[in-house]
Amino acid sequence: MWRVQQLKTHAVHFAIALYDQNLLNLTNSTQAQILVSVPEGVHQLNFPRMVISYTRRFALTDPREALQYFYLLKGLRGPHSEDLFSSCISDLVTESREFEMLLGKVEDDGTRKPGCVDKFKDDTQDVIEFVATKAEQKGLYEDAIRLYDLAKKHNKVLEILNRLLSQVVSSPCVPHTDRDRLQSLAVHIAERYRSHPHTASGRASHTFFLLLDTMQFFDHYHAKRWNEALEVMKQLRLLPLQPGETVEQKVTAFQAYDDEVRQCFPDILLATMSILYNEYKQTSYSTPRPGTPRQDGGQEARKNHLRQLARALITFAGMIPYQMPGDTNARLVQMDVLMG
Repeated sequence: MWRVQQLKTHAVHFAIALYDQNLLNLTNSTQAQILVSVPEGVHQLNFPRMVISYTRRFALTDPREALQYFYLLKGLRGPHSEDLFSSCISDLVTESREFEMLLGKVEDDGTRKPGCVDKFKDDTQDVIEFVATKAEQKGLYEDAIRLYDLAKKHNKVLEILNRLLSQVVSSPCVPHTDRDRLQSLAVHIAERYRSHPHTASGRASHTFFLLLDTMQFFDHYHAKRWNEALEVMKQLRLLPLQPGETVEQKVTAFQAYDDEVRQCFPDILLATMSILYNEYKQTSYSTPRPGTPRQDGGQEARKNHLRQLARALITFAGMIPYQMPGDTNARLVQMDVLMG
C-alpha cells in the first residue's frame, strides 16, 4: 500500500492502528528504509520514518495536524537517543515559525500562555527546553533566547543575550539591523526581569543590564549628544571619570567584569576619549557673547579638567590586563596629544 501513491494515506493509518495494538514488526534503527526485508522473509517497518515522511506534505501549512501524528512517536528514540516526539516538534517549530501557537508564549507578567503541545504532555517544559537546545546548537540564537525564556531557563537567556549584545554594543543604532533587533528583544526581557521574579544569576543579570546601559551610551555617542553620553558613562562608573575615583580602583574593577563586558572596553575608551576631545575643542573655540566679559580662568579650568580625564584614560588603558586590538592605543594617544 505504501508504494502506491494513492494508497499512502490508507497505509499510514493502517500502520497506526497496528502500532497502537503492538502488532508491527519495527526496524531497529529509525534511519533504515521504511520497508526492510529480513532473511526470515518477514518485513520490518520503520514506523517513525513513515509518519515523518507522511506529515511533510502538510506540516508547514497545518502544524497542529502534524503535531497529532508526531505524538504517536512519543517514547521512541532517534539515532542519538533523543525522544522523537520532542525532535519532531523542534523541527516543526523551526520550519513553521509557529512558536506561539505550538509552544505558547510568555505574558508580560511572566506567566506562560499554553500552546498546542500542552495537551499532549505533562512535561511541556522539558519539550520546550529540548527545542531551545536544538535551536542553540543550530546557531539560531535569537530563537533559542525566546525558547529558553519560555522554558524558564533565564540564566541561559541572559548567557546567550550577553554574548550577542557584546558583539553589537558599539554599533550605530540603525533600524532593521541585528543591533536594533537585539536591543528591542533585550529591552523587552529587561523590563520583565526587572518587575517579575526570574532565576538568572546575579552575575549574568549584572552583565546584562550593564551591556544594555552601555548601548544607551553608544546611542547618545553616535547621535553626537556628547553631554548625555558622558553623563551615562560617569553613572556606569566603568572609567576613572568621577572625582575621588583612582585609575587603580578602576583597573581592579575591570578584572571582575565578565568577558562580554571587557571586550567592549576598547570601543568604550575610544568613544569616551572622542567625547572629551570634542568637548575640549568646543571649549577652546567658544567665545563669550557680546557685552559679556571673558572668563578665561573658567575656560582654562574646564580644558585642564578635560585633559586630566584624558590622561587618566590613557593610564587606565595602559594598565588593564587586556590586549587592545589594532591601533586603539595609538588613537587614544593621538587625541590626548591634540588636547595639549
